Amino acid sequence: MSRTVINRREYAYGDINVYIFGQRIAGLRGIDYKPAKNKDYVRGAGNLPRGIQHGERSYEGTLTILQSELDALNRTAREKGYKDILDVDFDIVVTYGDENGTVVTDRIYQASIKDAGKGMKSGDLYSEHALPFIALDVDFDI
Repeated sequence: MSRTVINRREYAYGDINVYIFGQRIAGLRGIDYKPAKNKDYVRGAGNLPRGIQHGERSYEGTLTILQSELDALNRTAREKGYKDILDVDFDIVVTYGDENGTVVTDRIYQASIKDAGKGMKSGDLYSEHALPFIALDVDFDI
């Protein structure tokens, strides 16, 4: 008889790894990414919609890292002949793994950072930077 496990362990923050330019981002503070699809009602006579029209897809997210990681990404971009991280597009590989060895991998294709500001304020113990990006595609669980 098969036994149903209800209290299955979910991925925790410590289970995530992010790779850019083939290197693990050790100063990762967070990442979020999502696909979106433009949709709107098709309307005709009356008050009810006649259908839903599907449009273009888009992909965006935010990579939140420590300043040391931002500095390292800018150095890598310069080594590749770019001014900084704003001028280079790159893939982001995100892996979710747990203690049982189950790994889920997502790939974000051709991410392009939109802005990369720096700064700190009184009381900060470290400098954290949110880097919004757009991308060409995302493959989930590859």
